[in-house]
Amino acid sequence: MEYDKLVENDIFPIPVGDEFGKNSNEINIVYSPLTDRAILVTHEYLDMMNSYMVQPENRELLPESITEVMNSLSDFENRKKPALLADDPNTYTRMAILPNNVCNFKCNYCYSAHGRSGKVISKEILKASLDHFIDNERISTDNKLAISILGGGEPMLSWDLVKFIIEYSNERANRMGFRGMDINLVTNGSIFTQEIIDTIKKYKIPISISFEILEEIQNLQRGHYDKVRKNINWIISEGIRPQLRACITQDNISLMKRMIEEVLEKFPGTREVMMEYVTDPERMTDPMVVRSFYEQYINNFFEAHDYAAEHGLLLDCSAYRNFNLLIQRFCPGDNTLTAYGEISVCSRIGAPADVGYADSIYGKVNLDGSVSFDREKFDKLIGLNVYHYPKCSSCWAKWHCAGGCMVHKHTYNQAIRDEICLYMRNFCKKMLLRNLDKEYREYCGMSLKEAVGNL
Repeated sequence: MEYDKLVENDIFPIPVGDEFGKNSNEINIVYSPLTDRAILVTHEYLDMMNSYMVQPENRELLPESITEVMNSLSDFENRKKPALLADDPNTYTRMAILPNNVCNFKCNYCYSAHGRSGKVISKEILKASLDHFIDNERISTDNKLAISILGGGEPMLSWDLVKFIIEYSNERANRMGFRGMDINLVTNGSIFTQEIIDTIKKYKIPISISFEILEEIQNLQRGHYDKVRKNINWIISEGIRPQLRACITQDNISLMKRMIEEVLEKFPGTREVMMEYVTDPERMTDPMVVRSFYEQYINNFFEAHDYAAEHGLLLDCSAYRNFNLLIQRFCPGDNTLTAYGEISVCSRIGAPADVGYADSIYGKVNLDGSVSFDREKFDKLIGLNVYHYPKCSSCWAKWHCAGGCMVHKHTYNQAIRDEICLYMRNFCKKMLLRNLDKEYREYCGMSLKEAVGNL
């Protein structure tokens, strides 16, 4: 049976019978992301739900429970709305800064290694950009502004500029009357001094450290394990609780739980762990190999996630985060200042040698201190969202994926991108089943598998 009428109303049947040892279509999740509701039903019940939408004149002939369920899933008046997209680059309340294209590591999967030109942003351009961003004539002081200091290289190699960003931004935000200034910093963890630590503590800067956690994997993929380990323990002893960001590759995909065990044992002051799968167009070329990789990633992520949760530690990734959001674009579209004084829509595309750089630049900080935007190009870039891609229109995961990461569109062919779409659906399906199972155990005293087995 076709379920177009349900799908038109953002109510999506998801076959999951194979999760319970049955034919795929025999059991379905019916999911309404805009009302944050889902129900597990047989295919016969699903057909009655569909009839409710297709033949409203015959609704009184259907079981009363169908009306109750459909009212809950549709609930048009109380539906949530996906997060709004920026419609003007002058209204951003967050900013990313790539201070340089210099690095002291040679990570074997690095997406920006070919962009290492040695370029460092000038302090004049940096100040002009901050003056434009932190301006009470540009945007209301009711807003809280946020700056992320990221790597197009290693930002701490330009500590003088990083320190300037932190100190000047806070001073200017206070002078301009803003409610506050949130600044976070991503680093490879190799460079810390007492001055750096004191500054981070003074301004309460959250620190994220790109670190593979296990010694053999760090030395294989990034190097410098001993140096980074000592620095992480040093800043933890100073009262700084870092986030650790590990990149998951074929080399460590089966080690995710062990990585959590290592964090709990050796880095107990860690506030959170991020485990994101690698973007590696040089190695990820075979769709079937890529599919297997993502299947392993899902299974190992949730095993590690549950183990971490049992011990009071949060394990996160972009798919986990996005499942708990309603979005129209995979990322909202960045306001990223590159080391070249240009503004990119993507913080991962920050140097002329990066694939997609010319297509991603929509603004520039000028020598006279002004900032100019190409509004037509900005609109086009923001328009690469859930409404742009035909395949998203009937996809039940569209409000959590929203067209996928822009970097993948520049680095992977369509076959690999299709596997990433499949991964997103499988990850979200896993989340739905987990959430439904938790609710069912709480209210019915049995697991979903037990319930389905009793049919």
